[in-house]
Amino acid sequence: MAVEVTTVHRQHWRRPGLPKSSATWPLREPVTKLLAMLVVSALSSTGALADSGTSKTEVDVPAIHVNHPRTAPPWALTQRHLIETMDRAGVAFYDTYVKPDGALRWKERYEGGMNSSDDAYEGFRGFSLHHVLGGAKRLDTLHRHVWEGITHQFSRYGQIYREFDSNWDWMHHGEGYVSFYPLGMADPYDERFRERSLRFAGMYIGEDSEAPNYNPDLNLMRASMTGSRGPKMQWTKRDWIPTNANLVYYHLPFDDIPGVPSATGWINDQPTDDQFGRIVKTMSDRMARGDVPINLTAAPLIANAFLYTPEDKYRRWVVDYLTKWVQLTEQNDGITPDNVGISGKIGEHTDGHWWGGYYGWKWPRGGTDIVLASLTAAKVAVLLTGESGWLELPRSQMGVLRERSEVREGVSMVPIRYDDKNQWHHFVPEPAHPYVHLWHTSQSQEDWANIERLAALALEGGRLSDPDLGWAYFVQGQNPNFPVQALQADIQFVQRKLKRVLNERGDPETWFDAHWLSLEPMPTDNLVRLTIGGLPVHKRGEMLHSYLRYFDLDARKPGLPQGVAALVTSISPGTVEVEIVNTNLFESRSMIVQGGAYGEHVVTNVTYPAAAAFRGPGSPLPDSAQPSEQTVSVGGRYFRVDLEPGAGTSLKIGLRRFSSEPSYAFPWRVDR
Repeated sequence: MAVEVTTVHRQHWRRPGLPKSSATWPLREPVTKLLAMLVVSALSSTGALADSGTSKTEVDVPAIHVNHPRTAPPWALTQRHLIETMDRAGVAFYDTYVKPDGALRWKERYEGGMNSSDDAYEGFRGFSLHHVLGGAKRLDTLHRHVWEGITHQFSRYGQIYREFDSNWDWMHHGEGYVSFYPLGMADPYDERFRERSLRFAGMYIGEDSEAPNYNPDLNLMRASMTGSRGPKMQWTKRDWIPTNANLVYYHLPFDDIPGVPSATGWINDQPTDDQFGRIVKTMSDRMARGDVPINLTAAPLIANAFLYTPEDKYRRWVVDYLTKWVQLTEQNDGITPDNVGISGKIGEHTDGHWWGGYYGWKWPRGGTDIVLASLTAAKVAVLLTGESGWLELPRSQMGVLRERSEVREGVSMVPIRYDDKNQWHHFVPEPAHPYVHLWHTSQSQEDWANIERLAALALEGGRLSDPDLGWAYFVQGQNPNFPVQALQADIQFVQRKLKRVLNERGDPETWFDAHWLSLEPMPTDNLVRLTIGGLPVHKRGEMLHSYLRYFDLDARKPGLPQGVAALVTSISPGTVEVEIVNTNLFESRSMIVQGGAYGEHVVTNVTYPAAAAFRGPGSPLPDSAQPSEQTVSVGGRYFRVDLEPGAGTSLKIGLRRFSSEPSYAFPWRVDR
């Protein structure tokens, strides 16, 4: 089913058409046809396909042989330097903060209430993702070991039960498990993590009787705090220790809490004036039960299970749950309500208000959280169904903010908080990244128009400093210095972090719970943007979405081969252009180019310059040997590129986007 993107000029909310079930999922590239194309010459002695090794593996897909010498441009050398620097920096970070058993060097005891393990897991969020992009396999191996260690450590502390956080919200679950999803991309055949992925998803689709977090009759979560112990319907003061100390710096969740005039009440629990207790009691009564939009961040956890195994129940859950929030938004005149009661009624526990829910329009960050959660879920739904209409939910909520915007000193400001007393308030700069994510997924001119609007305001100020805007303009043929500047900034980032890591002298007993997160030297955002035309993985729970993905065919591992650099230079509807350079002057490289992070895009054809015979590194071609263009038909998820030493090329790749069922499976594996 192809996604036909049309520009819709809207004034009000419009509901997307619901996707078909998998029973009528018309894959443009049938799985059987794809599997027939993947003939592997190197089989193990048992007849099964090997997953590792260094011998060259032939994959019977269309191949492009690149023998045109190309001096490596600055972006390619800078990119390779960054990748190799991060390989070593990650190991140094690991060696500094991880004990031999995989646990973190930290407190012997930690009584964190509901405060979960998210910051600990999050400190290693770049490890497996970097390997997926082309970093060292060792980082993925270390990540799996520390994941086990953190899980055991926080189980001992009491925050984790059955290997999953006991009870916490999906803002924090999302932050913690953002490092979990790349593990499937790095090695979909690790049975431990495959089993965990299916088991964790079972806690949210109604398969786990000990964790009935989801009400399948209403297609809603039962509580704003969920986890391996099920929905948490009441909160106590102990649950909010030590989080309460941080909440002093936020505004109060409600303005009518008896005897609590300010947020200092979070740390005021005197026997005669227990303001802390009254805050928690009010929040528990109004926020604990029922569903909230932040729970949409659970969608990648379910999609993660689908990518391991194509069972339709996972896709169906994403469709049903997102459909429910679409319906609730319709009922609330186009504004997504931030609280739905245990019976499914909007405002059931907040005196009928559509605002006042946990991580909602009033507290703490307002519409920012509504947009991010719905955008995360919508992108997952597009991936699993091929239907672009799901993007209307986050797009409409950006519209809610934009309609109330004000331009102040050349900056578009939007109000992100609402309550009946203050109405729309707390103006902040209108963020660009939701529009960039919408445009990346939809290729809609409507979404691009909002990017242009914000970029025009930024350029009037003299500089396009926002990295999302800067990258979007680069892949539209402008802002040519973005790649080198971004990669150089990342190298400087690694240098700063590494200096602190290598000079660590602190006492682990005194470290706060985000100590490792603040020091992680693994900036992957620009590598994602530039190498695969992808969206940076937002730490709030997203999974990777991209136009391309690479596999090292010789080493049979994910990512760019050693010494190879890639730069996506142009993105347009149905086409992506990329430059690929082998910076190694002594060895050839073979790689697979895949349509999409999970093979969700069918590659229709590839156009490339057909070079004359290779004459050796640095040897110029005569004027008469200037390359002419050739086009090869692909009609599948993959094609192959063989690079001679020092060779490079430019590829124009045609794509039928979201027309194939996504999967974690490697190209050289014919089993799912």
